[in-house]
Amino acid sequence: MSNMIPNETVAVLRKQVDVVIDIYGIDCTLYVPTNSNTTDTYDVYVKPSDHTYTTYTDQKVHILWSPDQKALRKLGIFTEEALPIVAFFKNTYKDIAGNELALDVTKGSYVSVSFEAVPDQYDTEEFEVVDVLIRHMHDAVAVRAYKLAPRRVKA
Repeated sequence: MSNMIPNETVAVLRKQVDVVIDIYGIDCTLYVPTNSNTTDTYDVYVKPSDHTYTTYTDQKVHILWSPDQKALRKLGIFTEEALPIVAFFKNTYKDIAGNELALDVTKGSYVSVSFEAVPDQYDTEEFEVVDVLIRHMHDAVAVRAYKLAPRRVKA
């Protein structure tokens, strides 16, 4: 199954995903954890203050607040009652010098969006990535979807 799709084709698809998210996405700030290996050893004793994050400002995210069952099945999510929040992030970000670098959103990352973009049923503006959904598994992934949940942090 390796190299079924040429790397150049995958690069073009990733770039097109970035263009679509730039057009349809909402502004957000993305926080990606940098010390997951350390905090994993704390197990249940980890506190929110133990995490450190890399902050990506001026990002965009496309969020499906209430996707239908058919769309969820295509993503490999089978649910009976509560519908998850599904998000799509860009594959790249621009650093201070303007260079495009790969963006690796992992489980434990969270996103902060403005209250205007959040539906009324949620009372927070921060949403945590609880699962990475890779559709049509292949060694060259062009589109990643992420399952989000409202972030609950003790004050």
